[in-house]
Amino acid sequence: MPERPNVLFLMNDHTNAEAVAPGSPCIKPNLDLLAREGIRFERCHTTNAICSPARASLMTSLYPSTHGMWDCTHTQRPEWVDVPASRFTYFSTQLANAGYTNGYFGKWHVEQSLRLEDFGWHEYDVSLGSMRHAPAEDGKVVVPKEGYRDYLLCGVDSSGEEYTHPAFDRGCDFIRRRAADGKPFCCFVSTSEPHDPYVPPQRFLDLYDISSIPLSPTLREEPSGKPEVVRRMRAEWASLTDADWRRIRASYWAVITAVDAEIGRILNVLRETGQYDNTIIVFLSDHGDMLGSHGLATKGVGTAYEEVHNIPLIVRGPGIRQGIEDCRTMTSLVDLAPTVLELCGADPLPHAQGKSLRPVLDGTADPADWEDAYAEFFGQRFVYTQRITWHGDWKYVFSPGGVDELYNLASDPHERHNLAGDSAHREVLIDMCKRMWRKMKEIGDESLFNTHYATLRTAPIGPLSVV
Repeated sequence: MPERPNVLFLMNDHTNAEAVAPGSPCIKPNLDLLAREGIRFERCHTTNAICSPARASLMTSLYPSTHGMWDCTHTQRPEWVDVPASRFTYFSTQLANAGYTNGYFGKWHVEQSLRLEDFGWHEYDVSLGSMRHAPAEDGKVVVPKEGYRDYLLCGVDSSGEEYTHPAFDRGCDFIRRRAADGKPFCCFVSTSEPHDPYVPPQRFLDLYDISSIPLSPTLREEPSGKPEVVRRMRAEWASLTDADWRRIRASYWAVITAVDAEIGRILNVLRETGQYDNTIIVFLSDHGDMLGSHGLATKGVGTAYEEVHNIPLIVRGPGIRQGIEDCRTMTSLVDLAPTVLELCGADPLPHAQGKSLRPVLDGTADPADWEDAYAEFFGQRFVYTQRITWHGDWKYVFSPGGVDELYNLASDPHERHNLAGDSAHREVLIDMCKRMWRKMKEIGDESLFNTHYATLRTAPIGPLSVV
């Protein structure tokens, strides 16, 4: 490991782990190359399945109930939802203090000031949007509803123009200039893609045979054992045909393929400048996309399923094992900042709630230290709460205003059979609930941990069971 390696973050929006997993129908040669040269984590989870809370967790190594960004930046007042530079330390600030030159290009969506210089970024442009152009009329999938704007889910850009992603343009330029000055750098390229509507250029959609696109096995299943909100959300998409869903899924994957081509371009810049072997490269997403699973589309706000919580993570670079498909390590967005800071020899975050993956990356980890993950749905616009706990093969969803859910992801990866009400699994349910309470106590999630009022005592067992 070099004393001060460079860092390149490549962050998609709305990308679920399934899309970039081995054997996925999604065409992604450059991501597959990174995985062959590094480690692909199968069991990485977001801390929250919408953009801003997840991105703030990445930057601070804190859960949303601690950092306070519990909804998207554009939906609430700053005094209700924000993570100003004065409240917590960001990993980019620590890198800057360690002598790194930092550049951020693309979607920010972390806090509301948009003054990234306050967070340790020396160069930035968060107005770059995406490479999406207006879709042609042919091939659109639009969902109407009375009193709402028609909702465009997917289309195709048939302009024929050859264009590049502006965030990658800036990232490539930044790397070229920083490589020339010889100082270590951190470059963060963040895309809005493949956020809906999915509008790939025609040449990338042409790589897919839409008629043969597989559908989710739970697309048409009745949501037995699921919260009522799932039924209400499913009704929004009930008019979509199987052909619509195939086009939606193909368009989504084609957008990822387009981003993958841009990833190839920036990797070439690293090679051309002699920085490829001296750079830690991290590919990840803030959350996933339902893509028809359980009859749902887009990010599935307020639903706790793996399609939106299980996110891709690939780490490649000096000192990191190569060609590893890690199917065991349970990790989270809160672990990335401690990892990068340790690898770069920078000071750690003073209040991090995640832990460094370095032992996993170099092969010295105890697997027993990486069997758990945790996520929160902290109100948001639906104003209801969920806490999600993973341990080994088990997953527990605490929904005090709805239906608790318990799944064995090894035997039931599509989360079809809710075992929370099954007396045969009562012992597992209680164990998972206790794990949830321990995590709440550890991170200071007092809003639920200290709740003992009579009408709010809805968990299978209360927090005093772990005191």
